[in-house]
Amino acid sequence: MDAAMRERLILAGLTAADVDWFDSFGCDDARTPEPRPGEINDYRRREAALNASISALTFAERGRSCEGRLAAAIGARIADAEDEAAGEPERDS
Repeated sequence: MDAAMRERLILAGLTAADVDWFDSFGCDDARTPEPRPGEINDYRRREAALNASISALTFAERGRSCEGRLAAAIGARIADAEDEAAGEPERDS
């Protein structure tokens, strides 16, 4: 993660531990880990901070930004975990 992104995320309310979490998978949205039991609130907080950090961008700019892609990936992981907890099978699109 570059210094500018690190600063944006900290200004958006993420902790150094959160930034380290993103660094642990290279800020690669395709490698966003699945939440373990008890991590959903952390994922929601991270997703909200990512969205806050890009709130001034246009819709298209959000989609192209690393923060936007990470927020979408985290949101998808949350949805998958909630579906699994509810006993809903994964569906292929």
